[in-house]
Amino acid sequence: MTSDAVSPADSAVSDEAVRGMVATLRPDWTVESVERCPYGTDFVATLDVRTPDGQRTVVLKATTADLVDPPIARAEPRLFELVGRETSIPVPEVFGYRDAHEEYPAPFSLVEHVDGVNLEDDPESLSPTARERVVRDAGRNLAELHELGPLPAVGSVGVADGELTVLDTDDHPRAEDFRERLLEDYEGTLDRLTEGGYFPDLADDPERFADLVPPVREHLREAIPALPEPDPPTYNHWDYRYGNLLLDPESGETTAVLDWANLSAAEPAYNLAKVEFSLFKPVRDDPERTADLRGTFRSAYVAGRDGWTFDEATLERMELYRLVDRLDAMACLPLWYEDATPAERDERAAEHRAFLAERVPGVDA
Repeated sequence: MTSDAVSPADSAVSDEAVRGMVATLRPDWTVESVERCPYGTDFVATLDVRTPDGQRTVVLKATTADLVDPPIARAEPRLFELVGRETSIPVPEVFGYRDAHEEYPAPFSLVEHVDGVNLEDDPESLSPTARERVVRDAGRNLAELHELGPLPAVGSVGVADGELTVLDTDDHPRAEDFRERLLEDYEGTLDRLTEGGYFPDLADDPERFADLVPPVREHLREAIPALPEPDPPTYNHWDYRYGNLLLDPESGETTAVLDWANLSAAEPAYNLAKVEFSLFKPVRDDPERTADLRGTFRSAYVAGRDGWTFDEATLERMELYRLVDRLDAMACLPLWYEDATPAERDERAAEHRAFLAERVPGVDA
């Protein structure tokens, strides 16, 4: 059977193509059903297949949109293999992949289907104990990921000559100093905020944050170059959030960490600041609860990295990274709150303004 709910990207991938892609990777497997994911921009489908060893449920993913460049998209199955081999981070087993194909959309990969619940839209349903487990697992998982470094440069993780690497191309140049790359990236983000953010076609008020751009730009141009020396770059899963986790909703155990197609090579503190922003903010925790969860997260991370401490220099950098994370959230507001009421969007915008007003001279709430 085939699900009737398909995303626009999926409509171009027929069931015949699905069977052909599986046959390319596993010639002795037979596709018996296709359940397409109605969300996302690329093609993702859950398949029931018959194998020589019995029935199995797997996931087929193919790059069908232009949002992730092929050299970067090709990294995901290789990262699954690396992480699965070198760490205890839960990731799906890989059954095969192709970087390119004359007939089918590529890159595409076939991986294990993992049981678990995605709570992107409902993290509040977790019990306090389960949420603590999610946060503790996150600290442990990121510690193991960062121990796979250091990497040779700052930049985008992708594939060149068939191998994982930090890309060094016209579209994805490397950088030696993380601070230089950070300032360059957020100069671009500020430019976008004058035009409605990353998704201007969805913006109900394209100039919502335009007045904040000059003082924030002036602040970042002074603050980022003055940051303490960053640690050497390592793998950053900067989109480690509820939407990219599969969880046991009762215990909070993370059964799989997903979406490894867009990793960066950056200093660990940058990754930690982003994850704290993602894991604590969705349920709008009060300050005391946030402090408790942050302590759980950081303790688990420290326990997994020999010699690591959240020293004064690290905390100073993380505080600045929290600010630039907020700029990303502002630029994503039209997408994240596309279905919200005008009043709800105004409320989120007011929260962003209040955050910046506490940290940036010349910004009023």
